[in-house]
Amino acid sequence: MLNLLNLRFKLLKDDKWMIIIMIAMTLVLTFVFTSSMSGDYKPSAVVIDYDHSNSSQQLLTELNKSISMNFRLVDIEEGKELIEKGNVIGGLIIPKGFNNEIIKNKNINLDLIKTKDSLEIFQLQNTVRSEVFKLKSNYNTAVATVNILEKEGVKVEKGLMDEIYDKGVEHWEYRNPITLESSIFEVESDWAYNPRIHYLVGFTLFFATFTIVFIAGDILKEKQQHTWYRKLVSPVAKWKIMTSLLITTFIVGFAQMLFMVLAGRYIFQINWGMNVVFVLGIYAAFVFTFTSIGLTISGVVKNYEQLGSIVPIILVASAMLGGTMWPLEIINSKILLTLSNLMPHKWAMEVLTHTAAYGFNPGIYLRSFLILIGMGIIYLTIGIKLAADKR
Repeated sequence: MLNLLNLRFKLLKDDKWMIIIMIAMTLVLTFVFTSSMSGDYKPSAVVIDYDHSNSSQQLLTELNKSISMNFRLVDIEEGKELIEKGNVIGGLIIPKGFNNEIIKNKNINLDLIKTKDSLEIFQLQNTVRSEVFKLKSNYNTAVATVNILEKEGVKVEKGLMDEIYDKGVEHWEYRNPITLESSIFEVESDWAYNPRIHYLVGFTLFFATFTIVFIAGDILKEKQQHTWYRKLVSPVAKWKIMTSLLITTFIVGFAQMLFMVLAGRYIFQINWGMNVVFVLGIYAAFVFTFTSIGLTISGVVKNYEQLGSIVPIILVASAMLGGTMWPLEIINSKILLTLSNLMPHKWAMEVLTHTAAYGFNPGIYLRSFLILIGMGIIYLTIGIKLAADKR
């Protein structure tokens, strides 16, 4: 076994430039895409206020403090014109009764004007969702505090509620929410989009799959040279031959992942939201899955040239469906979302980006980890059967 592993690692010299290029591409594209989204550009949106209440004015005040978007109060006609001309990304309508919904702690209903779905529209939704949640929380806190004081027989001075509310606003300046309980728009769940995390994880997974599949594809070179078949009929156990290939492929793919985790921490200043051991655990499960997929693909195609032609199509398509190029939250097609569940990228992206945004969730982590391992076992079983074929 050790001799087989030693031989495999020596043969990696033929793939060294591919590995270096894949790592370099990950770093460069992550830097380019995240830099383009971290400059001075701030998308603009309009606000149409039909309520004209203290609550709606307070909401507008808080929206204007946003560091990621610009908001502008206009009437409905001017707002439609600006949106149609593309001068702003969309518009927020505060309907009549907004103040009443805040006071009575009802569900908030706001309207959004848009021409299309985009990342900026989701950014607008997240910003509004956060500010409305803050508004409701501060008001409810002020009301609850005054009610408790009155029950205890304390004389409540006029303006105390406003003072408590202002204290709440000040408090939120320093402690932002991690999760949001209220629902403003009709979406399945709250979503925080961080382009830096998304592109780093997405490009890491995408380019690592090329490294993994092509190294696993070295079996095709051996088949063309007829050395693979000689190994299978040799006294060496088949499981040792297969295991040496799988271990080598796994170690190279995992080493690339480890390098990118460290690059994310120390170059891109990313907080993964969990212990790095758990991050590497998900990456390891993903590498195992794609090592198995690489073995399966190598068993299907006839030669290394076919592998070079087919693999880019498969890997690019699966990466797109898995959400490495863009967030799956902006996809509306049920067919595409269903297909994404079959892609390993989707499950790795889900747990890593969710944890970085919201914190560690054992349930989400365990589900994604087990799904990746399950996919890997299925593909490994198929791949071993195909690779052991002596034809």
